[in-house]
Amino acid sequence: MKNNFLSKLFIVFITLFFLCCAGLAILAISFSSVQTSQTLKLEEDPKNEVQGSVTIHPEKQWMQNREKGAQYDGVLKNNTPSEISKWKVTIVIPPKARIDSSWNGEYTVEDGKITILPPPDYNQVIPPRGNITFGFILYSPPNFKMKDVTVEYYITKKVTELTSFKMFYYSALVLLIIIFIYTIFMFKLRSLQKKHEYDRQFIEQTLKLFANTIEAKDVYTRGHSVRVSIYTKEIAKRLGLSEEDQMNIYYISLLHDVGKIGIRDSILTKPGKLDADEYAIMKSHVIKSGEILSDFVSLPGASEIVRHHHERYDGNGYPDQLKGNFIPLFSRIICIADSFDAMTSDRCYRKQLSKEEVIEELKKNSGTQFDPQLVPILLDMIECGVAPVELKN
Repeated sequence: MKNNFLSKLFIVFITLFFLCCAGLAILAISFSSVQTSQTLKLEEDPKNEVQGSVTIHPEKQWMQNREKGAQYDGVLKNNTPSEISKWKVTIVIPPKARIDSSWNGEYTVEDGKITILPPPDYNQVIPPRGNITFGFILYSPPNFKMKDVTVEYYITKKVTELTSFKMFYYSALVLLIIIFIYTIFMFKLRSLQKKHEYDRQFIEQTLKLFANTIEAKDVYTRGHSVRVSIYTKEIAKRLGLSEEDQMNIYYISLLHDVGKIGIRDSILTKPGKLDADEYAIMKSHVIKSGEILSDFVSLPGASEIVRHHHERYDGNGYPDQLKGNFIPLFSRIICIADSFDAMTSDRCYRKQLSKEEVIEELKKNSGTQFDPQLVPILLDMIECGVAPVELKN
């Protein structure tokens, strides 16, 4: 559960980080492509160039059929250190004006305006400090003077064109945002880790208290559930199971004998061999354990696992005579850990077995009582000194 939670929290942090980077990218794009619009007005002297990036003036003028004809030559200048693209020149003309011919551009006349666009095959981009020329012949009323000219274009600034101050400012801003997000993330993470550790200790102590309450009925089994939990967790670790699975089997093992709470003390503590009826009652504790944990959804599969922890690998166990891999893996692990702790502990009906006797029993019952995959793991734990354990306090 902890790993899943931390993974989700990490994903949230990574998502926020990439959103921050995306914001920086959008910010950079806003600087790299800026559309500007400028309105220019020509002076009374048509040859007087207007301050700006466009100059349009008539080179020739004549009268024809009460119309003034004029050849207009235009220059669109790029006075910036950046490229200009997608330029468009719009000129307001009288309703009766018309274009006779044009060059170096595509011209449209609509709603009293001439729109000049770059031709498809050239003049698309105006280089820094460069210019392009265009022209047209316009027939208009005699008193027409070109005044309203609008130039629209995209100016593309490269990142290197930004000032050092701006680069530092925006880099620092993004860095501060990332640090802020990271600080909140780590603060929240530590807070949740503390809460998780508190919850884990509370759950473990509660389960141990419950297990100790059951084992208090029999002095010989005191500490049995805790030791079994330690063994099962180590076996799960050596099998390569996830940390979540290791903790789940640890908690389930603490409760594997919870059904013994319904078994009479006279049977649990009987120093001699149980008769058939008593043995049948003793075996029923696995069914009772499963029933007690049937609604314990916090530990997935706990009810089924404790019900089958006395099944045998050869199918001669109880209560359902499951065989081989039909027995849940956690049940097979608890089975061998449970038997190992029983062999290495004093019981009311016998003394604990020696290390050599325990090893012999494990090998002899490999593939019959125990999963043959688990026996070598437990034997290695014995050789390494991981098992058995001595619990104090």
